[in-house]
Amino acid sequence: MIFHNTSKYCYNWLNSQPHVKEESLTDWLLFNISCESSRVIYKAFTRNEESYNGSDWEWWILTQDYAYRLLIQAKKLNHCGDNYPLITYSNKNGMQIDLLIQEAKTRNALPLYAFYSCFCPDINEQCSNINYISKSILEWCSDCKNGCYLTSAFSLHQDTFSSPCHKISEQKLIDSSFGLSILDLIWDNGDDSDNLLTSLNTHYKENLDKNDLHKMSGIRHKYTNLPTYVKFLIERGNQEDLSWLELEFKRDVGNLSGVAIIDTRRNIKR
Repeated sequence: MIFHNTSKYCYNWLNSQPHVKEESLTDWLLFNISCESSRVIYKAFTRNEESYNGSDWEWWILTQDYAYRLLIQAKKLNHCGDNYPLITYSNKNGMQIDLLIQEAKTRNALPLYAFYSCFCPDINEQCSNINYISKSILEWCSDCKNGCYLTSAFSLHQDTFSSPCHKISEQKLIDSSFGLSILDLIWDNGDDSDNLLTSLNTHYKENLDKNDLHKMSGIRHKYTNLPTYVKFLIERGNQEDLSWLELEFKRDVGNLSGVAIIDTRRNIKR
């Protein structure tokens, strides 16, 4: 199980080397999942400072009928201290979490934070805090060891700024996140997979501004409307040198540090 094994490896890595760099974890995670399956395509771009869009990489999950778009910002959590400064990090262009949410709305992508941590969540707290994913899905891998967790930037923003500046513990953040291992459900193309992706799409649409409500498809995209760089990656896979792609589609790629495509379809034509 690709995401289970990858997340568990991150857990063991964090335990044995607590000072491992966030960038090392991200580069390995994305490269590893692309090595584990021909159904995962990964293209790294020139690393940017994330100054304009607040994101690290873009994920596409391809199903039989639609492509789901996610925009990810990775953070290695502060194990013993306060994570408020990490979440409220700013640069000259604004607060990173705001930039991530705005860019995600522009791209019709769900903004997510990927937290690296070897803390274990409380499943009851998870089910209470993550109301956009069903309890049965959250419980599916409640006993798994995860070193990477995902959480909605919308929910994180609300939790962080709904009260004055306050300490945010690592445990609190993990209890409001779901393990990367849950993504293994998408390979089944069954009810759980559909419920997970539909739930993420619904959560996105519920957090749109009134002016954005015309984007009713949310993070769910038709294959005819995919960005050209994504179509190229799907067609060419990991085997071909696509070093030219970043320059060719610079406007569409923007400041992304990489794109990962997870193709769950049964019959893949390459």
